[in-house]
Amino acid sequence: MRSEHKMVKSAKHGDCEFCLQLPLMALKEITALAEHNIDLRREVFKTGSQESKDTVELLLRVIKESEDYMLKVLAIKSIGFLARIFRKSNHHRVISLLVSQLEHGCGEVVMEALVALEKFSCDENYLCKEHSNKMIEFNAAQILVKLLSDGESELKLQVHGLVLLCCIASKADYCKAVEEARMTTAVRQLLREEGELGTFVSQKPALKELATKALHSLILYYEY
Repeated sequence: MRSEHKMVKSAKHGDCEFCLQLPLMALKEITALAEHNIDLRREVFKTGSQESKDTVELLLRVIKESEDYMLKVLAIKSIGFLARIFRKSNHHRVISLLVSQLEHGCGEVVMEALVALEKFSCDENYLCKEHSNKMIEFNAAQILVKLLSDGESELKLQVHGLVLLCCIASKADYCKAVEEARMTTAVRQLLREEGELGTFVSQKPALKELATKALHSLILYYEY
């Protein structure tokens, strides 16, 4: 694994984006393994280690600065796989960058950002509540509601957008931004089978259950 850290160190000083492709592809494979292997995650991406910081810094720099959407996708995937290594002390910048990618012009970038954010807000992430609150702080509620109501958005993007919205709604604290974003109305309309996404949800029991749970949480916070 040390060889991969050397690749990352070299990539940090590369002037061309082509130089990043190989390190990012290698990182994606390693982080994918580390996601479900706690020993590997602790060994290679130990919180606080300089090597881990260098790796994360490279990934965030690519997400923020690269104009190559494929490099962005690779970096976002890796950050998602590493979602469990981030703490309240260092998740601010990570979540900010991921939320910002939800408004990217490339659908594939948006998709991977949604999937990555799901990994931060899912039940398996023990800081899901803190991460969800941070997403709302960075305007995720408004962006997701807009995505769900946009008739021109791809269905697969809307489905992942709904999953993320439901995760956030079920875990985040009360926030005026959620009320103003009309998240409750958006979820209620979907459960009434309105539009293509609403029809899709009605045919997927697990997704419908997730949306129903989210609606109950939203009603409890914002209508009582």
